[in-house]
Amino acid sequence: MRRIVPIAIFLLTLFVDPFVRAQGLVDGFMRGQRKASLALTYSQESFDRYYVGTREIRDPNLGTVSTQSLNLYATYGLGYDLDLIVNAPYVRTEASAGYWPKQEGFQDLTAALRWEAYDYKFGKTRLSWLFALGYSLPLQNYVIDAPVTIGHGSRNLDGRTMLHFKAGAFFLTGQYGYIRRGAVSLDRVANYYQPDNLNPNSGSKVNVPDVTDIVVRSGFSTKYFYVDGWWQQQSPYSKGTDIAPGIPYPTNAVGFTRAGASLYMPLIRKFGLTGAYSTTLDGRNVGKSTRLSGGFIIGL
Repeated sequence: MRRIVPIAIFLLTLFVDPFVRAQGLVDGFMRGQRKASLALTYSQESFDRYYVGTREIRDPNLGTVSTQSLNLYATYGLGYDLDLIVNAPYVRTEASAGYWPKQEGFQDLTAALRWEAYDYKFGKTRLSWLFALGYSLPLQNYVIDAPVTIGHGSRNLDGRTMLHFKAGAFFLTGQYGYIRRGAVSLDRVANYYQPDNLNPNSGSKVNVPDVTDIVVRSGFSTKYFYVDGWWQQQSPYSKGTDIAPGIPYPTNAVGFTRAGASLYMPLIRKFGLTGAYSTTLDGRNVGKSTRLSGGFIIGL
């Protein structure tokens, strides 16, 4: 049962909101050779205020933007030091005011490899150094330039390094990641974002800004329960735009600081329930959202 606990960690921090998808598919706990698990969670988040650049505003013509998502997450131990992780969310988002139509469908398919490069043991304490490489691509052609979009629509390459410390039930994990985002094709190009060499009357490609990602997580993991608290900061790395005039665009530079907590409780052998809460503390071109999640995890 103890090996199932880590699956809840980053699964419950995967944000899918109208302006950004926070990354965080991997943690510091290895799955184990030829061991598999499957997790299914439901998440609901909403916001009625968002950041235009770094200025917080409320738009009565948008009202409250609500997002619901069903996340399927699977992991398999290819070896004692190598895991394969796959995630696919189904997302629905809508605004309570205005004329923006509801968006619904599968978002992006993400696959990642996690490698434990070094593992140092000092009595009952353990320090691990891990690396991860992930790739994601859209599962369908969804709208990407509206307040109720379900994602960026770009193909992304995500590289991360992690230090994971564990002493008895206590653990502390820190990770740094860089997300390289590809260009996206648009049916229309807004004049205020458009380079001079693009034709406003035809479809064009624009760049989605890259980001860096820092996550710190600490808590307790036992065979009876798992609980943690985490802090995440995502910052634009490449040059981007700000929301203007009031409509998000794929070229917006998105950043945020978020914090939250998650809990896992085993019920029977290889089966348990998870729950999580998180909130946006500040940001740039992102909704000031609050999120609740819950689901179950099965060890295979």
